[in-house]
Amino acid sequence: MWVSHDVRIRFEGVKRLNHPEVGRLEMAFRSLNLPVPQRAVRELVVYAAEPGTPAEDRLKLLASWTAPPASPTEPLRPPR
Repeated sequence: MWVSHDVRIRFEGVKRLNHPEVGRLEMAFRSLNLPVPQRAVRELVVYAAEPGTPAEDRLKLLASWTAPPASPTEPLRPPR
């Protein structure tokens, strides 16, 4: 494969990751080229778990570990 240069750029597909705490995450991805001149980053890659899958449940679990508790009395941003 490498010798023959049979390598293709993929702009969408499925990535399988093994997280040390929650296990296997299978996520769809899409790569978008950004028309931003004079920037170091010109590509945005978006990963998402399919709804109703174990990967979605595992991502929600990871998010719950890091997300601050929501408080309905505190504004999301400071008033101007």
